[in-house]
Amino acid sequence: MLVLIHRYVGLTTALFLTLAGLTGSLIAFNRELDALLNPAFYAAKADGPLLSPEQLASKVEARDPRLSVWSISLERTLGGPVELRAMARPGPPAGASGGDPAADWFSLDPVSGEILGMRTWGACCFSRERLVPFLYDFHHSLSLPGALGVLIMGAVALFWLFDSLIGVALTLPLGRPFFRKWRSAFTIKGGSTFRLNLDWHRAAGLWLFVLLIIVAVSSIAMNLRTQVFEPVVKLFSPLTPTPFSGALLAEPLERSISYDVALARAESEARARGWDLPPTYIFYSPAFGLFGVRFGSGDAMMSSPWLYLDGRTAAPIGDVVPRAGTAGDTFLQLQFPIHSGRIAGLPGRILIAAIGLAVAGLSITGVVIWWIKRRARRGRASGTSMAKSR
Repeated sequence: MLVLIHRYVGLTTALFLTLAGLTGSLIAFNRELDALLNPAFYAAKADGPLLSPEQLASKVEARDPRLSVWSISLERTLGGPVELRAMARPGPPAGASGGDPAADWFSLDPVSGEILGMRTWGACCFSRERLVPFLYDFHHSLSLPGALGVLIMGAVALFWLFDSLIGVALTLPLGRPFFRKWRSAFTIKGGSTFRLNLDWHRAAGLWLFVLLIIVAVSSIAMNLRTQVFEPVVKLFSPLTPTPFSGALLAEPLERSISYDVALARAESEARARGWDLPPTYIFYSPAFGLFGVRFGSGDAMMSSPWLYLDGRTAAPIGDVVPRAGTAGDTFLQLQFPIHSGRIAGLPGRILIAAIGLAVAGLSITGVVIWWIKRRARRGRASGTSMAKSR
């Protein structure tokens, strides 16, 4: 029964996991790859004082008044640009003459405000400016509309976790001595094509088992956070409510406070709390009617607190401080840093890229093993039929 379950769950998820593994390996270095493909997007050249967040937002909104900037990166690398994301205001579809009329991602020179590049995030498919955002979106949701793709990939992650446990159970020897017999499952002995694929599939799955389980769990957290992950975590530890724990507003609240005012209020509140970190990201959520400001580097996620402000008054309404809440809070906060590899900096991203390739390899070798066995079964059945006919 376990063999049958492992076979058919593996076949069902193989294509999805292969695509997720390959795209995940690439987007582990999404910024570096994007800068290689689109150097003009990252070539800020002006010298002088930096423009304020509201001034930067106005540069994008002046291009098309039907756009509203909802996020601004404040973490400027040496000589680098700032990135802004925009959404359409209520009303007719946003668009402008020249450039990409549906652009919602912009790269700006932080001194001059010149728009260095623009594109539609996640748009298909393989042009230089679209490739990395498309891969990022495809990895998370298969680029399907609405929540459909997110839910499908979340279900795949659940099946992957379940199937990985079954796969390990199938390697356990039935006889004794247990460890001496089990040890052979960890080695690649080679030989025929079937034997080589079987050994690689089994040994790689065993050597990487813990890492694969960790990535599978974080995948569930990325795609099924409220549906599955949080309810399961709550069985073991309470979760502290955040400003996003409540219901969405009945009507989206259009931003009426400038980013400069919100940022100044956030910096004042951060100093009062003793946070000795610079602000590196600010966003506004019309659906919840609030501002969010991150302090500290985005590459140091587990030491970067967030402060949230009311969208009507800019009054502080909550925060998220890594490792300051319950065990469940910390476990939840760890999932994206783990999934992206950023929890361990560059070595972590290299490891995640390697795991992505391993996931693709496990899926492909699993299909090859099934195909070889299927041909063998058909050959035996055909031989038996011929023998009976004689």
